Amino acid sequence: MDSLGWALFIGRDADLEPPSAWWRGPAWIKGVLTASALTVLMVLTYGSWARYLGSESLPLVFFLLLLQLVPPLLVVRFPLTAVRVAAVGMAAATIATLFPTRHPPFGTTLSDWPLQTHVLPYLPVLALTLARTKPGQGTGISIIAVVLTTAIGLAQLPRGGTKTLVSSLIVVTVTIVAGYGMQQRRRALTQADTAERTAVEERTKRTALQERALIARELHDIIGHHLSLIALRTDSARYRLPDVNEATAEEFRALGVAAREALDEARRLVGVLRDDDTEPEHEPQPGLSEVPGLLDGCRASGIDVRSRITGGDDVPAMIALAAYRILQEALSNAARHSPGSIVDVDVRRERDVLVILVENGPATRVPAPSADDGTGLAGIAERVTLIGGTCETGPRPGGGFRVAVTLELTGEA
Repeated sequence: MDSLGWALFIGRDADLEPPSAWWRGPAWIKGVLTASALTVLMVLTYGSWARYLGSESLPLVFFLLLLQLVPPLLVVRFPLTAVRVAAVGMAAATIATLFPTRHPPFGTTLSDWPLQTHVLPYLPVLALTLARTKPGQGTGISIIAVVLTTAIGLAQLPRGGTKTLVSSLIVVTVTIVAGYGMQQRRRALTQADTAERTAVEERTKRTALQERALIARELHDIIGHHLSLIALRTDSARYRLPDVNEATAEEFRALGVAAREALDEARRLVGVLRDDDTEPEHEPQPGLSEVPGLLDGCRASGIDVRSRITGGDDVPAMIALAAYRILQEALSNAARHSPGSIVDVDVRRERDVLVILVENGPATRVPAPSADDGTGLAGIAERVTLIGGTCETGPRPGGGFRVAVTLELTGEA
């Protein structure tokens, strides 16, 4: 009984689930179809009630017509209110069918036509509202629909017999079942969407962690190389430099110890970040000097690349590595999503920043299906965040895509 009281009195439209975006076509087509359906409904309803009740009962005819047209208009934004208005309309129509009339509508064989007329617009209202109910909420709405349908059928017994009662109950039962079926489908789709969003979030987090680990390993290779050189140079300074006194030699030894400790800490940090199954990389890390080879490889694979690279000779190794990886991902992104387009690459040094700009036009061929979910762009943003700078990615006004990155130059080469 709680659900019945909720449906009749205490329930709110906000208690129900939001409407599903079932319409995928243009909005104007939806508007035309809705207006056409309401127009047909209005003409049929007015004609049947006007003939049934007579011209002298026009105020009642318009009142019944209003009660039948309002619920379909309310059901999307105010579903529970629409059900209540529909219940009032069915009760009013039941009372109206008890009035004595001289002219049965559409002849004696269709003397129960007002029943079908005023039930017809309420059926989609009932189904769409049940589809948006939460567990336990639909019971009261279903009880109201069955009770009112039974009352209408009983009121029609003297004129239509039991066929009206039985057929009406069958139609309403089918409508209720359809509403609950839509409800279950809605919940299944919601659960699937939630699971998909969770999977995407987990995949994004995992990719971000892997990207951070890769960046850490790459930085370790660069920093480790320089720290090793520092340790080697400080240890050998007393033998390479003449007239090194004991105080200076002790300072060199302290610097060497500090460099080796820093190298050990860097290796320990990378060991924590590295996946257990990932083998350490021993190949030299690429930089800006390897960018021409990267561009030549892209051209060989069919990408039309126009490039301008200036002022990158004295860029620190960390920045050069990040620039290479950013260009690598931006070019891959253009190849995946805009095949056949011209790609413009611009790399230049401006005072204390390195500017990287990769732009491509719209695709001239249909892109091949790809499982890429934007993690490559996320990797670019991750590198910029760790090193320092700005990153802007997004579509161009005339079509195509743009990746604009500035990296802060914080050290010497």
